[in-house]
Amino acid sequence: MIDSYIGYSTNETIRYQSSSGGVGSSLLKWLFEKQIIETSITFVFNHRSLRYEPKLIYSYDDYVVTGSIYQEIDLIGFVKRNVDRIKGSFACFALPCQVAAIRNYLKEAGHESFIIGLTCSSQQTIEATYYLLKRLKVKKEDVRKLQYRGNGWPSGIQIECNRNIFIPNNNSLWSEIFHSRFFIRKKCFLCANTLNTASDIVLADPWLEFYLKNEKVGKTLVVVNSQKASDYLKRCYSDSYIELSPIDANLILQSQLYTIERKRRARNSLKIMTVYINLINNKWYRRLFLNPVLWNLHLYFKRIIENKII
Repeated sequence: MIDSYIGYSTNETIRYQSSSGGVGSSLLKWLFEKQIIETSITFVFNHRSLRYEPKLIYSYDDYVVTGSIYQEIDLIGFVKRNVDRIKGSFACFALPCQVAAIRNYLKEAGHESFIIGLTCSSQQTIEATYYLLKRLKVKKEDVRKLQYRGNGWPSGIQIECNRNIFIPNNNSLWSEIFHSRFFIRKKCFLCANTLNTASDIVLADPWLEFYLKNEKVGKTLVVVNSQKASDYLKRCYSDSYIELSPIDANLILQSQLYTIERKRRARNSLKIMTVYINLINNKWYRRLFLNPVLWNLHLYFKRIIENKII
């Protein structure tokens, strides 16, 4: 870690539409407009599959601000399959488990890379979204658009169908589903890289009491991991694309402390965690406790297990 900041986009539209402040989107805009990169990735929602699909772009004009995307995306496979279509230097957003492989493919193809990392508590499978729709009694084919974050902070899921639906990001059915452990990939239980240390720069939500009480539009916690990122960020700030203020690195850790501690303790309880993971993925357990009648009983069991063991 070289430096740490809290900031936001000076573009009010980008700031509002982003998950938390829009620093990443504005930095990407700056990279394109200063001709530092020639290629990046955006994500486009497919209303038929309900999936966000990656797409190569060669101009910021083609970038779509989507906010966080809480469904698994094979970004590594996409880069591998499309590396021949990448022009010049490349930048993209990536999760901790994606950074190293993406860098390697780009390096082998002769492209410089700049990775904007995201902190990650776990990655949800698409089944989490399907289950939410089922609980809301919304048919998949009726969904015209679905966005997980953005349009204020901390915001929530926005669904356009025969009626407009908003589910808050915190203290809601969606947050129960997100933290139920039913829909995360097995490797996410024991991931040791919440803070995405291999990326050039890391962005995070300011899950701190002051911001939870007072912030409504969005601010971004920023961790700088490379000298190149430090240089780019300062120039982006000097060119008035973003606002930045230094922040104590301990506050960055504090904002992600629950996830960091949960994963650390899980790795120290591997035998018990193996039983726990197998139980949650058992088809009979899932069939029983995904029933809305018994849903809260599963959440109760989960809290007991994780509080006592993890």
